[in-house]
Formats: sequence, C-alpha cells, structure tokens
Amino acid sequence: MREIVPAVPGLDLRREYGHHQNPAIRAGGLVFCSGMVAIDPETGERQHGTVTTETCRIFENLKLLLETAGASLERLVQVHAMIYDRIEYDVLNRAYRRYVPSAPPARTVMSVQIEAGFKVMLDVIAAAHDRLDGTAASLPRQAIGPGDKLRSPAIRAGDFVFISGMEAAEHGTVAAETRQILTNMAQVLEAAGSSLAKIVKVNVLIYSMLEYGNLNDVYREFFPNDPPARTVCGAGLIGGHKVEIDCVALA
Repeated sequence: MREIVPAVPGLDLRREYGHHQNPAIRAGGLVFCSGMVAIDPETGERQHGTVTTETCRIFENLKLLLETAGASLERLVQVHAMIYDRIEYDVLNRAYRRYVPSAPPARTVMSVQIEAGFKVMLDVIAAAHDRLDGTAASLPRQAIGPGDKLRSPAIRAGDFVFISGMEAAEHGTVAAETRQILTNMAQVLEAAGSSLAKIVKVNVLIYSMLEYGNLNDVYREFFPNDPPARTVCGAGLIGGHKVEIDCVALA
C-alpha cells in the first residue's frame, strides 16, 4: 500500500515552489522522504545559511515530517547527505551527531550542486513505528556490524537491508577500488542475512565520469546476470577516494 504523508504546510515544496513531488511517501512499513533543504516549516521561506544552520534546520523539519508519518529520527535506516563542498565534511558531521547520537543509520555523503544555492540537502528513509492513523505497527530496525558515531555499516528493516556508502580501504585505480568495495559489500550483506544476488538498487559515485567504462568492467564481474537497478554519477568524494557505492538489498 502506498500512502502520501500529510504535508507539514511550509515543507510542501510542490505548493511553495512548484517542485513536482510530495514531501514523503509511506510504503511497506517504510517512509521515503524527498530531498530536504532548509525551509521555514511555517512559511515555506528558504533559509540559506551555513552548513551548520542548514543541517540543523533540516533535521528539525525532518522531526516534524517523520512524526506526521508515524516515524522518528531514531528510526532512520538510510541517509544520503549532500553538501556543496567536501571541505565542509567535518562541519556537517558535528551538526549531524546532535540529531543522530546513537545507533546511526546507513549513510552516504557526497559533494554535489544543490538547487537554489543551498549548502546541504538530506534524503532519508525511515522505518515506521505507527500507522498514519496512530495505531502501532512497528517495523523492526536492526544495526548490522560495528559502526561508528556517524553511520552503521548496514541497517536491516523489515524485508530490506540498507548498506552505507562503502569506500576502498586503500586508494587505487577505479577498477581496484570498485573490486575491493564489492568484495567487502558481499561480506557485509552476508552478515546481514543477504547477498549480492539480492541487491535491488545500487548507487555508485565516481570522481570522474570518464572512468565509467573502467567501473563497468569490474562491476560486470560481480553482477554477470540480471544486475540490480543502478544509478551512477560523478561527485566529489570524501577522503580522496575514486569510488563509493551504497545499496539496498532484500533480507
């Protein structure tokens, strides 16, 4: 069942700015939120600021939206954090920890261009604990493997496993990094009760789209038949890596 989450008035960017989207959709016990920027939840006014102020405003808005959807920040399973410049990575993290202090979700951070000159955008998925009518319907959320204060390697929620963006332990060519990441990803998925064969969606970030062919050559080794849905884009990666990959798989 697919349900449109009732919009917090100022967070309905379709109404405020003509964006062709709903703030959030609930399906399969999960809440899928549109990419969120710093907006006044009462007036819809854009609130440009520093990475810190924008990140805090977004998290406060997510609290409101997720509560309306029968979820909460504690129920986040996956976060894609987009910042305008990777030099701001540590600044983002300091604000992030305020709102996700423990049992963090799977997470991927990338440096991209964000609409309307914003410095931060967060795209999140959460496991619901209540139905939209307020009755209890908790979807179990389990962190897989030892993580850190910023992200868990994997989160299992219901029928799905969400894997954080993975980088190679050692810098190398796009081919070498891709091979190491997918090898490690197979191990994390196995620990979560899944496998590469059960992946349904992959997101790949590479430092240059000129390397697309080198990425694909290795990728085919791991997904020789019936590959999952996939998105590949060039992005500024943290730590000088050439490749970062995250995924969603069936448990």
